[in-house]
Amino acid sequence: MFLSAFGQKIRFALICVALVSSGGAFAQVPLGLAGFVNDQQSNNSNAERLNVRPNNLPASVGEGLVGKVNSESNSGGVEQGAVEAQLQAQPLPNRPLSLFQRFVFENTGKLLYPFGTSALKSDLNRAQAENAPVSADYEISAGDQILVRVWGAIDVNHTAVVDRDGQLTIPSVGTFPVAGVRARNLDQFLTAEISKYYKNFNLSATLGKLSGVSIYVAGQALAPGMHTVSSTSTLASVVFSVAQPGVNGSFRNVQLKRGGVTVATFDLYDLLRKGELNDDRKLRAGDVIFIGQAGARVALNVAGPAAAIFELKLGEGLSDILDISGVDRTLLRQDSVLIEGFNPDNPKAPRAVEQLSYSRALSQATLKDGDIVTLFQTRREFTNAVTLKGNVATPARYPYFEGMRIADLIPNTDMLIQDSYFKKKGALVQFNKDSAQRAVKDPKLQSQLNLDDSKLFKQADQGEEGEQKIEVVEDTISNMLSQINWEYAVIERLDRQQLQTRLIPFNLRKAMAGDPDQNMQLQAGDVVTIFSANDAQIPRSRQTALIKVTGEVKAPGYYQIAPGETLRDVIVKAGGLAEDAYLFGTKVTRRAIAAEQEQQKQKALEQAERMLVSAQASNAASAISAGDAANAQKQAQIQGAYLERLRKMKPEGRVVLDIKPNAQSIAELPPLLLVDGDVVSIPSLPGQVAVLGSVYSQGVYAFESGNTVFDYLGLAGGAAKGADDGSIFVIRANGTVDSAQQGWLPFVSGLYGKRALPGDAIYVPEDFERVSLTKTLIDISQIFYQVGLGAAAVNAIQD
Repeated sequence: MFLSAFGQKIRFALICVALVSSGGAFAQVPLGLAGFVNDQQSNNSNAERLNVRPNNLPASVGEGLVGKVNSESNSGGVEQGAVEAQLQAQPLPNRPLSLFQRFVFENTGKLLYPFGTSALKSDLNRAQAENAPVSADYEISAGDQILVRVWGAIDVNHTAVVDRDGQLTIPSVGTFPVAGVRARNLDQFLTAEISKYYKNFNLSATLGKLSGVSIYVAGQALAPGMHTVSSTSTLASVVFSVAQPGVNGSFRNVQLKRGGVTVATFDLYDLLRKGELNDDRKLRAGDVIFIGQAGARVALNVAGPAAAIFELKLGEGLSDILDISGVDRTLLRQDSVLIEGFNPDNPKAPRAVEQLSYSRALSQATLKDGDIVTLFQTRREFTNAVTLKGNVATPARYPYFEGMRIADLIPNTDMLIQDSYFKKKGALVQFNKDSAQRAVKDPKLQSQLNLDDSKLFKQADQGEEGEQKIEVVEDTISNMLSQINWEYAVIERLDRQQLQTRLIPFNLRKAMAGDPDQNMQLQAGDVVTIFSANDAQIPRSRQTALIKVTGEVKAPGYYQIAPGETLRDVIVKAGGLAEDAYLFGTKVTRRAIAAEQEQQKQKALEQAERMLVSAQASNAASAISAGDAANAQKQAQIQGAYLERLRKMKPEGRVVLDIKPNAQSIAELPPLLLVDGDVVSIPSLPGQVAVLGSVYSQGVYAFESGNTVFDYLGLAGGAAKGADDGSIFVIRANGTVDSAQQGWLPFVSGLYGKRALPGDAIYVPEDFERVSLTKTLIDISQIFYQVGLGAAAVNAIQD
């Protein structure tokens, strides 16, 4: 046996010599290997994944268990070694997938990687290696570069390399044996040697580039052969670089052999998870790093980054794997752990699966080579919870008890007052808000402090551009608390037999009052939803409404009306009409109508833009001179400005009322049913009539009883030469329109002889055929008139 072992050593030495002398493939295999990452998030069943080279995985695959690697790089690029011999970097071989990895993929759909591969170096930078700090215990050896500076009696500034005999030659000074001297003692040693020949000098010596150390990598390594590494390298450092385990190599049995004797055994897992650097040794020339055969391998199939393939030592079990993996045990399911393994007793069906509880799997399960352990996340089911959500104070899960009913879950109305109500109440008493905003200059902090409390409320009246908006305190009167839908709430209950969700409606008011038919008994897992009036609109007959009344009434303000009450009722609640009330001009605005008009306005704007583009293109095409082109450009600017003014207009959502011009009493108002948020405005009696458009003198004229529309046109000088007198129209104070186009005989039966009323606006358009610019604008104004913005659009033309 002795001769046999000795013969094997001789053969191994001869092979190594042959490799060195022939410059074989393994003689100078350099550093660098792309680290692999766990692809725990990939469930892709594409079989092509089995042939993916981990070096070329995209960066989006994810991060590994320990550290992040550059998965797009598969070349080393490290130049490290003695000064005399610079090594040319070559990429290490690609790491193929092991048969066990393929097997796990076929059974789980997940491509898992051995734990620890993500920590392996993908790239070593030579500059970083050269500039790495050197231990004070480092022993100088042949090939090391030393920078020597001497001043005083002698002057030397020289960089020298220790020769093969361990000698350092300093010109004009001498040659000194420095091999074996520790880095911390180098200054002292050289000073003592030179002092034998010179006196009165100072010396400083520092290490430069260090020599390389030739080592051998053998066994189940990714790149077996001879490698040259830095003389500062240790067993642990080269395991992360040139001595990486191969496909079937062990991460836990890396041996350092020196002179034929194993002097250290390194376990990479101890370093990665425990931070323990056991049996790490500094490397010497001629050392052999032997990668042993991988031990029993077990796949951990679990959600998250802990999923990987683990190598077990004798006696280790599931608890050890979980400790190594770093899996978050908090969310692991306690009732089920699946262990798939080989069953040698049944050769026809060699695989078997065992289901154990989590605690039993930890204490009793014996894991074997090839096992796949599947852990599940815990179920989110509660055994004693009822969920309350919707328009409630605190949506949450509440503890269930036997015999629990709706009234137990919602014992009083405080459970139905949302926190936003109190937040809005707090905003009402804030003062000097502008000063507070100036004090907090950081916009991000302003956002966090919610200084803009108006966002807590809906604006009922935005006002015209440049006007004061309704104050927050005014607008919150009707919006601080959502109205509850007392008639309808619902229980969602899972039918475990049919696996369907059943909806069980109930009357909330009666349930809270203890009505046995509505105060239903709950079950664990029920979800109770409370709705507001906005979630599921309740009948108007059961809605309460807050109405704002302004203008010529005796007590303007906000009034609550009962279901079924009308415009007449709210005027009575406001104290009745003031002396100067002009009922014909009564305006009722409604939010829902304003929202609808806003949508229609956007559509009208799109149509108007198309009309303007078409008109501008036609004008430009018909221009035959520079003057025509300039005129067309000016028209385009005017039309664009007009469209911009229309874009800024805000629909008011007016409800047009059928009121007689001479109405004097509340009884003559229409019995309009009001809704929450309506604004009723009664103006004072206006004393003017406006005449606009293509007349000789546009303006506002004093109202005189008995005057007709054409009397006021006469005061304005009559229709101008370019006017279209067949299309004159009047916008009345109640929002209605009278035009010359009404009746069988235009103009004669339309407006002829009609009396003008206080607040009228008489408009005379241009002749469409004569003035193309005005024609386009009038066409657009007619579009906006159809969505309730006609008067504003007409006024915009005059700006």
